[in-house]
Amino acid sequence: MAKIVRYERAGYIGYGELRGGEVHGLDGDFPNFSASSAPPVALASVSLLAPVMPSKIVAIGPGYRVYMQGGPEPERPYYWIKPASTVQDPEGEIVLPPGITVNHEAEIAIVIGKRARKVSPEQAMDHVFGYTCCIDVTAGDMADMLAYQQSQLFLDGKIFDTFAPLGPCIVTDLDTSDLRIQFRANGETRQDHSTSDKLFEYDRLVSMISHVLTLEPGDVITTGSVPGVAPMAPGDVVELEIEGIGILRNFAVQG
Repeated sequence: MAKIVRYERAGYIGYGELRGGEVHGLDGDFPNFSASSAPPVALASVSLLAPVMPSKIVAIGPGYRVYMQGGPEPERPYYWIKPASTVQDPEGEIVLPPGITVNHEAEIAIVIGKRARKVSPEQAMDHVFGYTCCIDVTAGDMADMLAYQQSQLFLDGKIFDTFAPLGPCIVTDLDTSDLRIQFRANGETRQDHSTSDKLFEYDRLVSMISHVLTLEPGDVITTGSVPGVAPMAPGDVVELEIEGIGILRNFAVQG
């Protein structure tokens, strides 16, 4: 297991492996790295960036059985595409468009490491590099779900700039069978659930999506929000914590 970060230090942007409080440099670019001969640097001396710059993010939903309320499970989820312009760094600002309800969705995200086109579930995990945290920010009033699903924001509420904070790292070889996912706003826990309740195993999910569109190295699949989706307000400090990965913190600001 390795924790891969992308960082900026004194104008230099590069990749490294996080070991304790140090970042050990990596030569090359995602996903082909080799160890650097440069000495490690203190984590406190760098600014962490989104750990990958995807060509696209595929957001899915629903992702958890709890939403089915004991009813039949869907054969496949909905898919939405979030463009690269939605990506935001750890500690970055989530810009809330005026006059629109904007919600937080806490999700574990799959990071693709190898081009995947029409792969089988048995092949799928060979195309996965690792996992990271994603706050899948979504505009729209979800208090009335039927009205929301019939609104324009059901289609385009995920694509505003800064609506996909990623980080703080990518963890490889992570056992995702039972990871706790928590979301806090201003220290208050709003979402708290486990990946053990997921509707779609990740090998099946990668396979299904790869039969619809080609997944390129660096692309991200967000695997659906855990329960507790709620609006954010300007000034909120939000944190997504996923067991085994870490804490992704961002700041909601008025647009």
